[in-house]
Amino acid sequence: MANPSIRISLALDAGIPTPPEKGALVFNALDDADYSILGSPICLQWFKPTCDRLDALGFETAQSTSTKSSFALVEIARSKPQTLGLIAQAYDALDIGGTLVVNGDKTYGIESHQKTLRKLFEIDGVASKAHGKVFWLTKNTRPDILDQWLQGMAPVEIEQGFQTQAGVFSAGHVDKGSMLLLDNLTNRIGGRCADLGAGWGYLSRAILERSEKITSLDLIEADFNALNCARLNVTDQRAHFHWDDATQFAGKGYDFIIMNPPFHQTRKAEPDIGKAFIAKASTMLAPKGQLWMVANRQLAYEETLDAHFGQVTPVTETTQFKVINASRPKKPTHRR
Repeated sequence: MANPSIRISLALDAGIPTPPEKGALVFNALDDADYSILGSPICLQWFKPTCDRLDALGFETAQSTSTKSSFALVEIARSKPQTLGLIAQAYDALDIGGTLVVNGDKTYGIESHQKTLRKLFEIDGVASKAHGKVFWLTKNTRPDILDQWLQGMAPVEIEQGFQTQAGVFSAGHVDKGSMLLLDNLTNRIGGRCADLGAGWGYLSRAILERSEKITSLDLIEADFNALNCARLNVTDQRAHFHWDDATQFAGKGYDFIIMNPPFHQTRKAEPDIGKAFIAKASTMLAPKGQLWMVANRQLAYEETLDAHFGQVTPVTETTQFKVINASRPKKPTHRR
């Protein structure tokens, strides 16, 4: 994806009203953009690693805001309902006469969003660059359809009574890989447990219902919205919720770790994410602890597993997924 700052700079040169020195709002802020061209904005973001990188760059980050502003930028998301909800939130956060800017790549559907908004508003300007577009408009009358867009961001009930939200992983259904892991998971699970990349809580709720021997379960999830759904789905008092990057989590001494690690943040596969989860799990487990994981079949995690565990056992494999049990975590070696 091209650096979005390029298009924002073009739009500023093309006549977008100057954002305030402080208090511009950036919805779904990205960590590869230079938002200093917007002064000192508030960056709204729900993915913990992105938030951490924005914080390190000196930007103020938040997951919600009651601030009103004369300038709001929306970086579109892959999920259309999520993007429409963000546009509605941004519009409502503007003062009358304020400027709404929408920026994104063609692969994420920026042209479709432009067509949708053109039916409701007069578009003040458009700039195209680097396989994407940025367009902007002025806030005036509020269309009623924005209420529907906001509602599209609220948790909804899916199968088995689970609640999910637009934009989270597997928002419309239970993930098949997670189902396969649960079907093949040992019945002896107990003690201190952790779910790395817990999502909206499918696996966590299931193992808590299955085993009274679990003394505690830490749900570690980087997606703020997914974790909030997990709080709705997992009400067992043994569950504890952590908004954190699983690869940076500080917990140790776990008896069992379960995980269905993410393998992409963009459209292309990124197996290094899963490898980092595996490496982290080995440091979090007690000496006799076990890792149970599911992964897409084509992802080559075996070498990483062998490097971090003394015993790696393939449990089952389908045309899409594989379930692996790993035990005897190796102590990390420190080079001088």
